[in-house]
Formats: sequence, structure tokens, C-alpha cells
Amino acid sequence: MKGVFASRPSKPRYTYIWDVDIVLLYLKKLSPVKHLSLKDLTLKLVMLMALTQAARVHMLHLLNFKCYKKLKSEYVLQFNGHLKQSRPGHNVDCVLFRAYPPDRRLCIYTVLKEYLSRTSVLRHNGNSGKFFMSYVKPHATVTRDTISTRWIKTVMCRAGINVKDLGSHIPIADILAKAGWSRESTFRKFYNKPVLNKSDN
Repeated sequence: MKGVFASRPSKPRYTYIWDVDIVLLYLKKLSPVKHLSLKDLTLKLVMLMALTQAARVHMLHLLNFKCYKKLKSEYVLQFNGHLKQSRPGHNVDCVLFRAYPPDRRLCIYTVLKEYLSRTSVLRHNGNSGKFFMSYVKPHATVTRDTISTRWIKTVMCRAGINVKDLGSHIPIADILAKAGWSRESTFRKFYNKPVLNKSDN
């Protein structure tokens, strides 16, 4: 089998990836959040969530509006169902979105706070608890494809990314291969650490 691998190595889906900085520069322009339309606010939040958590669209789609905690500098959101990486003995039930004081234009805590405030009055009693809702009336919950194919790709397209040849995310397998890791847990265990501020030196 090693001989087969050497003679026919697996090839990545993409030969190049899109530049995150281009998207971040565009997101900075969508400020201040209080002056944004609900559409632009939604698009900015979805993209920041996807980038800060390297999140699959499946994860964003399962976020639960009815179960979240607002802390001093972070939001804790729970999921309305099992993630793809969930398994017996290892169940990811929440995700943290922390404030980013160096640049409020890219602070997901600020954007998330505004989104929760705006959408709370638009949600119906029969809402399923899905976090994301349509920014057009009657403000129904959206599908996973809407988040991926429409919202995230809309932001990429506006920022100047060629969405015809690229997907809205980098496959986990490609990330692991690039870093030389065999499991996703390697990042969470060894590399997902708080960033040391200059004032802490």
C-alpha cells in the first residue's frame, strides 16, 4: 500500500486558496454595525463566524438561538443537534465567540450583539430555535445551502474573490494535510491557546 501511495499520491481538491485578508478588508468597510442593513449585518456575522472558528457550514446551521450566554467579553452558543465530528465520548455542545478589542470593525462580539438585538423582535413564537433567519420578510429560518451557497459566497464575491473556482471553505482534510496532523483534536489540544497581549509581556 505504501508503494501505491508513492506512485499515485492523493491530490488536493484545490491548487490554490483564497486570501483571507481580502475578505477581512471588505468586512472592515461594513462599519459601524448600527448603520448596517439587516442583510449586511447578517452577511458580516456569518463570515466572521466562519473565519474565527474555521467553521463548517453545518456547524453554523445548528447554532441555537434559544440557548446562549452573554458574558463580559464573549458569547457562548450551543448547538441544536449533533455535529459531524460528534461521537460517543466526544460531543461538542457549544462554541465561544470572543471579543476582539484591537479592531472593533472585526470584533465578532460587537456584531453578534447587534444581530441578537435586531432579530429578537422579528422571531416568531413557533421559531425552531435556529440561530440564523432570513433578512427578508417573513424572516423564516434558512437552510444550510443558503448560508454556504448564498451568504458566504456573496461576501467572497463582494470582496473580489473568484467564487467560480473556489468553495466557501477549506476542507478539513486539506487543513490537516497542510499542518501534518492526523486528527482535528491536535489543534484543539495543542494549538488553540489564548493570544498573548503585549501588555502581558
